[in-house]
Amino acid sequence: MRSFLSRFGSLILFVLSGFDRLRFRGASRLLNHARGVDSYLWQQSILRKDFAAHAEHLTRSLRQATEAQAHAEGVPIRHLNSPNTDKEADALALAHAHGRTSGRLALLTCVESCQTYRARKDDAGLIMLRKQEGRCLHYYHYFQHPRVGLCYVRVQSYFPFTVHIGLNGRQWLYQQLQQCGIGFRRQGNLLTAVNDCAAAQRLLNEQCHTDWPKLLSELTAPIQPLWPYLHQTAQAPYYWMTEQSEWASDLLFRSPPALASWYRRWLHHGIEHLDCKDVMRYLGKRLPAHGFGTCTGDAKIDLRQRLGGVRLKFWYHSNSLKFYDKEGLALRVETTINQPGYFRVYRTKEGAAADAPKSWQQMRKGVADLHRQAQVSHAANERLLQSLATVAQTAPLGKLLEPLSQPAKNPQGRRVRALNPLTGADGALLRCLSRGTFLLEGFRNRDVRAALGLTAQDPAEHRRQTAAIGRKFALLRAHGIILRVQKTHRYQVTAQGKRILTALHAAYASDTNTLTTPP
Repeated sequence: MRSFLSRFGSLILFVLSGFDRLRFRGASRLLNHARGVDSYLWQQSILRKDFAAHAEHLTRSLRQATEAQAHAEGVPIRHLNSPNTDKEADALALAHAHGRTSGRLALLTCVESCQTYRARKDDAGLIMLRKQEGRCLHYYHYFQHPRVGLCYVRVQSYFPFTVHIGLNGRQWLYQQLQQCGIGFRRQGNLLTAVNDCAAAQRLLNEQCHTDWPKLLSELTAPIQPLWPYLHQTAQAPYYWMTEQSEWASDLLFRSPPALASWYRRWLHHGIEHLDCKDVMRYLGKRLPAHGFGTCTGDAKIDLRQRLGGVRLKFWYHSNSLKFYDKEGLALRVETTINQPGYFRVYRTKEGAAADAPKSWQQMRKGVADLHRQAQVSHAANERLLQSLATVAQTAPLGKLLEPLSQPAKNPQGRRVRALNPLTGADGALLRCLSRGTFLLEGFRNRDVRAALGLTAQDPAEHRRQTAAIGRKFALLRAHGIILRVQKTHRYQVTAQGKRILTALHAAYASDTNTLTTPP
């Protein structure tokens, strides 16, 4: 962050970092697996064959009480025929039509997929409970909460009555700023002006230290009719987990043209200069000098045109890091964690005594580790911003190409010749490798031969062309332009190679007048 601000600080009004979208799931640990449900049935003196009737009874109780409570409080209800609609927009429109601006705004119902249990006979003819995919009615309760702002609580109407809660850290911040009497302006989910930026950042930081089980329970208990039954009679309380956390760093620019003038260069930097190792490092993975160590899985890059602009997103497994121009006013860098198990947290082992020594353990989905998710996400944002800061560094083309004009040594210590990067066979090969597909996805010997038009049908000539391209690859590897992906026949352009190839492509495509015109 410091390196980015040192280069672009004069263009930026303020920086805010904190939670954006947060999604939580409440589920009973007892009812989360078939053996636990067997234990629950035994405690309640219910036979497996009677499980379906028991579950239906609880569902009827939940639905009748939920809808009766909504009618009693004057909360408008609407059923949605498709789960793919914008539920938040529907809820706000329904609340506006009924003049509701605070408290519970609306209640939406929708049939959606869920995880539930079915009684099935096994090979021996015994009735067993199996967890499987199903569909049932869900209730979406939308609130304008006095503390966290706009949020929703989704209650599954069938056993095991899982709860999902969605809220937004920025909406929460707006509520806090209003309560503190701090003036501000916003545009959608972006804070565009605030009288006390330091106070706004402190309020965002305080969200990390929230008593999450207490807050989530306070949101759920009043609208979940089975809450007393699950927590007291069934002894199956909700355990709160973080399904998804988004940590966003907003850098608000003084003017949209100032952001636009740099944003496209940052996009090109992300596409052309960053590789899979960079993505892994940004997301906290330690990699050896050669190879990928213990890291497995795919690292991907996704460029997408959105309604508000262009977004560049990097994936490693199901966690991601992205940046985009928010409302054309701010550069937003955002880390999304869907699988926290790929990170570590310094804590005692689960189940150990409170005074047991701490060590680095796998991060859990439980909300107890949400503060650590904030830490690793903020660090990932800063690493990406540090990389984007290098876009401001410029070097003459001659300085960039100077190492290529000198002989180099391959990994075996043998001397290899210099390159002629602008003309001849060397120049043609380098321009071929500067294709966007090759820069992003890598290439094989046969891919390059096809791109260069070397498609001999004669077997002897085919072997000669293949060997010639292989020698060219060895030469480029010695100069650090490309590297070979271990245990494959695929090659990748290195970060330095991408800078060189991009500059060469631009220089080769430029006309003489453009190059000789004084700035």
